[in-house]
Amino acid sequence: RQLNIRQAGRATSVSAANFAPRLSPNAIAAVFGQGLAKSTQPAPSQPLPLNIDGTSATVIDSSGVTRPASLFFVSPNQVNLLIPGNTAPGLTSLRVLVDGILIADGVVTISTVAPSLFSASADGNGLAAGVILRMKADGTQSFEPIARFDSAQNKFVPVPIEFGAETDQVFLALFGSGIRGRSALGAINVRVGDVDLPVQFAGPQNDFVGLDQVNVLLPRTLGGRGEVTISMTVDNNLANPVSVAFQ
Repeated sequence: RQLNIRQAGRATSVSAANFAPRLSPNAIAAVFGQGLAKSTQPAPSQPLPLNIDGTSATVIDSSGVTRPASLFFVSPNQVNLLIPGNTAPGLTSLRVLVDGILIADGVVTISTVAPSLFSASADGNGLAAGVILRMKADGTQSFEPIARFDSAQNKFVPVPIEFGAETDQVFLALFGSGIRGRSALGAINVRVGDVDLPVQFAGPQNDFVGLDQVNVLLPRTLGGRGEVTISMTVDNNLANPVSVAFQ
């Protein structure tokens, strides 16, 4: 009798932050294809599951080692997953299975770092996804938004950064992926407008699996600049540009 053999489709794997075809260990990946899941569901809890409603994924690295990938989200056309932390650099196969049947596979290059920044609009463009941390002279701290959704315009608009009292220290925290593998803190360069800023911290954000955070101290010379572009390199790898605004 005739066997029912399903032909595996093509999977395209990119960074979930900016959709560039660059990934690294512990990065958040988005895999696109067809028939990747029977339903649309986020991970119900942490630690992240290896299977959501029958959908699972495996990563086969350049050393030939196969590892299961933790899942953030599944849908028929997109699966978001975490690249396992011990994935070897080089050409890597990402495969999506449904009920144990291979549905789609594709190849992506894994690098030590693959810096990408999240944006407020979730497409890697425009206003940065991040927050302001304000530290006052008495030691009190507060967090402030740098963007908000304007329903009238149906888009995110900047919340201009104010420097406040002369004794306030204002830090910008940017969120991204593929950054934590940097060789050294000094190997990260952040430029806001035409000003190069020293990086105070770059590593795991810790509250959200796979999310990286980069903190910079903002100088008061940026006051009044309006909307400016942020550019960042990690070990000479350029991230996607995003922007913030200054009062």
